[in-house]
Amino acid sequence: MIKDMDGIKNFSKMSVWAKASPLVSVFYPLFSLFFFMSACNRSPEYYFERGNRLALSGRAGDSIEMYNKAVLLNERYPEALTSRGMAYEKLGDRQKAKYDYERAISVDPAYAPAYNNLAALYMDVGDYKEAVKRLSAALDINPAYSYALLNRGMARYMLSDYNGAMADLSKTIESDPKLELAYYQRALCSDRLGYQSAALSDLDLFISANPGVAAAWFERGRLKYNKKDYSGAAEDLKKALELNPGAAAYLYWRAMALTAAGRNEEALPDLELALKTAPVYVQAWLLKGDIYAQMKNPDYAKESYSKALEIDPDNARLYKARLAALSRSAAAPVKKSHK
Repeated sequence: MIKDMDGIKNFSKMSVWAKASPLVSVFYPLFSLFFFMSACNRSPEYYFERGNRLALSGRAGDSIEMYNKAVLLNERYPEALTSRGMAYEKLGDRQKAKYDYERAISVDPAYAPAYNNLAALYMDVGDYKEAVKRLSAALDINPAYSYALLNRGMARYMLSDYNGAMADLSKTIESDPKLELAYYQRALCSDRLGYQSAALSDLDLFISANPGVAAAWFERGRLKYNKKDYSGAAEDLKKALELNPGAAAYLYWRAMALTAAGRNEEALPDLELALKTAPVYVQAWLLKGDIYAQMKNPDYAKESYSKALEIDPDNARLYKARLAALSRSAAAPVKKSHK
């Protein structure tokens, strides 16, 4: 998901003080007075901008100190609250981040980035329904808010609302064509809806701008496989594996592409490595058995099918049928040629 922040562009989530201990509560007014006297010549905006610069340089902890000063001088400062929330997130304190986003919404119900970042927090923990609710609120404020459109499209995809997701992602691209992640996410939606050619076009655009994303090469390879472009699929999956070596799913799909292209012996090392990484990858055991059966190596095929049966007894019928076919093939009489 994408988080937004006013002033730091693409940095935004903020939180507030955690519950103060009694000791802190006693001395806080004195501290506030001291700080006010020492900082009276500085504006909230001054500390906000300093916080942004620190955040962008990777100094999230130091940026919080600046945002604290900005908020102390102006309690109704949604931009500073939202930016502080994201700084807390960078430090792993989601509770404080959530508090700041909610506080930013409370002081300014029309400040859309706070809704977006709060929604992203919900997406982080898998609560996509609540995320959609918050993002819809942001889009009620600003219908062309590209980050909220993108995030809602992603959340709707996770809720299997593929048509809704497609609409949001298309609007994202109309609003901000440079948000390339929208092309990748829209490709996933297109694939789910059966529009493989459209999915491939979006992946082409995404990969041309982001050639270092393994998942994009994987998805394009998988789509090419489904369109029976096995050689093209194998090449894309090879690239995915260069970027993410040892990924079991990538290895399995490349093995499938190589097998479909008639390159069984090249597929076996991929399956061996996939099973070394994921020993209970039942589809890999099944494919390995099929390859050995095609290569007329019934002992190895039986071993693979038996392993699949052991791992996945719920689909015993499938594996037993493969084993039975091996037995019938072994029992069939060998035809002799007559001179």
